[in-house]
Amino acid sequence: MLTEKTIDAAQQELAELDNRRAQNQGAGAPRELSPDEAWARANLRWRDGRPLTDYANCLRVIERHEDFQGRFKYNEVISRVLDKGTVMLDWRITEITADIQERFIPEISIDVVSRSLVTAANRAGK
Repeated sequence: MLTEKTIDAAQQELAELDNRRAQNQGAGAPRELSPDEAWARANLRWRDGRPLTDYANCLRVIERHEDFQGRFKYNEVISRVLDKGTVMLDWRITEITADIQERFIPEISIDVVSRSLVTAANRAGK
């Protein structure tokens, strides 16, 4: 049975092969990855050269990336996610969604991010 680590390594190797193939087809040298792109390649799940836009990938960003890790907690009294102690109003969730879209998963929906925040916040509180 394949482990998550094995699958991630295979996906990273496929991405590297795609870069080499593009280089061999005259596309020029592959551009250097930004730190966020490199992190995404190493930590997210991919299909057809694109990061999957599902809950699992969004949770990986929220729970594993140093900019998000440990920031979110769930407050059961008010039934809201807190970001470093501040209530996550709708505009804050939209802002986090835009950040994740720009840096890691371009096509992720606000609904997926919102639900992932609740899951990650609940996990962090346990």
